Amino acid sequence: MDSPSVRGTAGKDSSEAQKSFLDRQFSRIVIKEFPDKITPGDMLYFGGSCFAENLYSYWQDHFLPSVLSPFGSTYNPLSLRDSFTLLCEEGDIKEDELFFHRDLWSHSLFNTTISRADKNELLTVLNLELRRHRELLKESGFLILTLGTAFVYEEISSGKVVNNCHKRPGSDFRRYAMKPENVTEALKELSNRVCSINPSLKIILSLSPIRHLRDNAAENSLSKAVLRCGIDDYLQGCKDNEPGSFYFPSYEILLDELRDYRWYADDLCHPSRAASRYIMERFCETAADKALLSYMDEAESLKNLLEHKLRFPDSPEAVSFTEKKEQTLRDFQNKYPMALPPLSSSLVN
Repeated sequence: MDSPSVRGTAGKDSSEAQKSFLDRQFSRIVIKEFPDKITPGDMLYFGGSCFAENLYSYWQDHFLPSVLSPFGSTYNPLSLRDSFTLLCEEGDIKEDELFFHRDLWSHSLFNTTISRADKNELLTVLNLELRRHRELLKESGFLILTLGTAFVYEEISSGKVVNNCHKRPGSDFRRYAMKPENVTEALKELSNRVCSINPSLKIILSLSPIRHLRDNAAENSLSKAVLRCGIDDYLQGCKDNEPGSFYFPSYEILLDELRDYRWYADDLCHPSRAASRYIMERFCETAADKALLSYMDEAESLKNLLEHKLRFPDSPEAVSFTEKKEQTLRDFQNKYPMALPPLSSSLVN
C-alpha cells in the first residue's frame, strides 16, 4: 500500500509533492492580477484606517516615493469621502469650520495631533498641508485606501459625520451603521473627486484586517460585511474597472489564509508586524511589475546592510565594512535615482 504522504504523486518530482502537501495545510487566497502594475517610479498615496499607516511604512522602509494622508486615521467611507473632497477643492479652510475644546482649536476631519492652542496658527498649518497634499495627490500614480468600519459618528448639532471626536462628550454625537449602498455612493463620490484633479490616478481599495472590538465581535463582523458589499458594488459599477479601481484582500488574507492568533499583536485586534509584512509581500506579488519586484529585493538587502550594527567600529574589519556599505549605497542610489534617502543618517554612518 502506498504511503499516505506520497500517494498519488507518481510521475511528480519531490518538490511538487512537497508543495502539494504544504498547500493542503492552509487556504491560500487567490488574488486577481491587477492590469495596471506599480512601477518603481510610481508615487503611492495612502489613506484610510491605521492599517494604511502600516502599508505606508513598508513602502517607506524600501525607500519608495509615498505619501500618507494628512488627516490621520480615517476609518469610515463617509469621512474618507469628505476628507478627499476637502483635499481636492481649491479653497482654504475657514475659521467657522474649527471648534474649541479642551483649550485647543481643532477640525473634525483632522487628527488631534494637528490641533493648536492658537486658532490662526491652526488655520495656517491646515491650509498649508492641504495645498501641499493637493499637489502630491496630483503627482501620485496610485491611491491606496483601507476601509476600517461602517459605523460613523454624526454630530447632532450639525448633522455632519466627523472623522475624529477629539474627546468631546458622547452626547454630542449619534452613532449608526452605514448601509452597503451608502458605502458604494461614498466611494463613487470620492473617486470622482480625486480623478477630477488626477485623471490617470488608479485606486486600490482594501478592507482593513484590524478587528474593531470596542463594542463586540458581532458588530465588527456586520461592519466588515457592509464595507465589503459596498466595495464590491462600487467595483461592479465601474465600467471595465475605469477609472482604474481594484480590490486587494488584506482582510481575507489575515482571516482565511493566516487564520491564527499568533499572527496578531498582543491586543488581538491588530495584525502583528510579521502579518503586516506578509500581507504587503502578497500585495507586491499582485500589484508590482517585474522591475519593482527586482527593486524590492535589492532594497531589502540594502536595508539589512544599513541596519547592521558594528560591535567594534574602529577595527579594520569595521572600516572595510563601512566602506563597502557606503559604496553599495552609492551604487543603489545611482541605479535608482527616484529612491528616497535610505532610513536615517545614523544607519549609514
